[in-house]
Amino acid sequence: MKNQERVRVFIGSGEASLLERKVSIYSLRKHSHRELDIYVFNGTHNAIELNDDQPYIAPMSLRVKYRNTTEFSLYRYLIPQLCNYQGKAIYIDSDTICLTDIGELLDTPLNGCDFLAKRAYSSEAKDLWGLSVMLIDCQKCNFDLETYYDEIEQGLYSYPDLARMSPAFLAHHHYQIGELDPLWNVFDYYDKDTKLIHYTNLYTQPWKYTNHPYGDLWFQYFNEARDCGYITQ
Repeated sequence: MKNQERVRVFIGSGEASLLERKVSIYSLRKHSHRELDIYVFNGTHNAIELNDDQPYIAPMSLRVKYRNTTEFSLYRYLIPQLCNYQGKAIYIDSDTICLTDIGELLDTPLNGCDFLAKRAYSSEAKDLWGLSVMLIDCQKCNFDLETYYDEIEQGLYSYPDLARMSPAFLAHHHYQIGELDPLWNVFDYYDKDTKLIHYTNLYTQPWKYTNHPYGDLWFQYFNEARDCGYITQ
């Protein structure tokens, strides 16, 4: 049955983001009504961990790994390959809290698009996309990082063009991008309709600073994760 389909969620992370990653995973499990397969990209060690099991090496060359702007920026592009180019999968950054059943995102129609993302940046000249939460059709997407970096070195487009799927990048790689429901990637804000809050401002993240207006929400989930034994130290 469709509502029993396991949900594949990939989380971008590294050793420096261990704490927020665990809180994010707790929030996913708390609200899910079906089985989850949670893959953690640990960019520090170029590794992947599935459901808290032993890590294994990610299929990313060192050439590409050391071009990451964060520990995990480029790992999301491995998702279709890791899913054997089958089915759908979700990507989220680790500095997030999921506030509803993540299966609802998996069930979102793609309507022929290759993936969904947030239309997060725009100007009169171009539209840009925020890829911190994605719903990916793994059959339709083949993100070839080696080719992308060959083309970046040739000057066809820049790394920021790749990171935000700008028109300069899409002129060479014709992905059809659909607009994600913005409630699934709400930047530093929360209300009763928010489905996922993304603590994206590095200078107000509540596990580092005391001034986030919705820091109490993050600590609510942190305390619950600690009380149930998921966070132990």
